[in-house]
Amino acid sequence: MSDRRRYCYVSGLSLGVPALEELCAQGRPPDLVVSYPAELAHRSGYLDYEAVTRRHDLPHLRAADIDSEEVHEALTKHGIDLMVVAGWSERIGEDVLSRLSLGGVGLHPAPLPVGRGRAPIPWTILRGMRSSAVTLLHLGGEPGSGDIVDQAWFDVASDLTATRLYERVGQLQTELLVRHLEGLLEGTAPRRPQTGHVSVWPGRRPSDGRLDLTAAGSDVDRMVRALADPYPGAFAMFGGARITLCAGRLTDRIRGGAPGQVVAAGRNRQWGVTCGDGTVFVPEALRVDEGVKAEPASLAMFRPGAFFDVPSAPLVEATRGVPLPGQTVGTVNGSALPSTHAVERSTSLGPASERGAVPGPRSSSEPDAAADTAMTGDGRTDGQ
Repeated sequence: MSDRRRYCYVSGLSLGVPALEELCAQGRPPDLVVSYPAELAHRSGYLDYEAVTRRHDLPHLRAADIDSEEVHEALTKHGIDLMVVAGWSERIGEDVLSRLSLGGVGLHPAPLPVGRGRAPIPWTILRGMRSSAVTLLHLGGEPGSGDIVDQAWFDVASDLTATRLYERVGQLQTELLVRHLEGLLEGTAPRRPQTGHVSVWPGRRPSDGRLDLTAAGSDVDRMVRALADPYPGAFAMFGGARITLCAGRLTDRIRGGAPGQVVAAGRNRQWGVTCGDGTVFVPEALRVDEGVKAEPASLAMFRPGAFFDVPSAPLVEATRGVPLPGQTVGTVNGSALPSTHAVERSTSLGPASERGAVPGPRSSSEPDAAADTAMTGDGRTDGQ
């Protein structure tokens, strides 16, 4: 075995492919790739790395648990010194890192120490951030707390979707790894402790994507954009069917209707749904239940005058997050919830979230918590 330092690349998400492809193109391929097995294909952004690794003739191991004996043996067999993590659903433990002479680094799409925790891509949009960063950091200790190698900052457009942000993050991850890989392998890469305000973004479940159609149209639009592909999507119930709004636009040129009511929005049966402030959200693509995307105007069920379903009071109570500071149970932002069109109020929306309020944490052990994931650089991924 040569004296060359070796690294493995760990990711189960499409987010990690651009960097891997570029490193291979530059003649700096990893000595081992670890990715998710097929049974984890339900996770948002999942990608089977077999085609990529076969094309570049890279050793490839599928593993659900990075701390498994199988992974330990592969790290030893390939003489791995450094682990590079670009998306993994579990924390990379000290037992794994301690076996590597250079430890591990991870990529996290938030400006650490702001945005530790889970679901950073959706939260970036839900919190109305106007700038953010992808952080390359050393792994170890508390999740997301390691020393920073470098950060790549970028502006967040007001109409940005999760799909476009996902692509942008993939590009910036590539730039950071290409810039610092040699220094990381030589042990000369910069590192500085995190300083400043620390915030932890909580995990999200697919059920947290339920839309509040009594909210302002800007809130509805923000939720739809934040949960666009590869995430499960923002949804509402209509006639007992789950309607996921995959894409759309907000307009104030169409008036009329009560919150949650379907209104005509143009020619060829185009329709929209009225929001709480009178603006109308016009869907451009949707899914019915777990079906494929469809053109909204092609579905006769959405007749002007019809209403989206009003969830039951027990459902609202069961899915509502922890009250925001200064908010009592049964109210949102200090006001009583509407009794007729009350729906789950996502604590990620509205002025309170822009002031930095954080909703209650979601347990990653819940059955649906792993159904939608977003990469985090400390070896964790999470829902929505």
